[in-house]
Amino acid sequence: MSEEHTEAVHKKEYKIIVNGGAATVDKEVLSFDDVVNIAFPNRDPNTVYSVSYEKAKDPKEGELLPGQSVTIKENTEFDVDDTGKS
Repeated sequence: MSEEHTEAVHKKEYKIIVNGGAATVDKEVLSFDDVVNIAFPNRDPNTVYSVSYEKAKDPKEGELLPGQSVTIKENTEFDVDDTGKS
């Protein structure tokens, strides 16, 4: 079995909920930017966003700030809001 095939077999996917819609990610730790990019794929770099989450692995719930990350689990829920221009 090739190394590439082995990685594909062992890669885990997680179903998460972002702003009420389902999304799938392939890593257990998501950053603030990862989550905002899922919610707003064509985001304006001059816009400020807020991210809250619940049902995560560690910590279980809270606010995610720029530069922070959270360890997720299946069905972690995120709410991402566009709070306006910076």
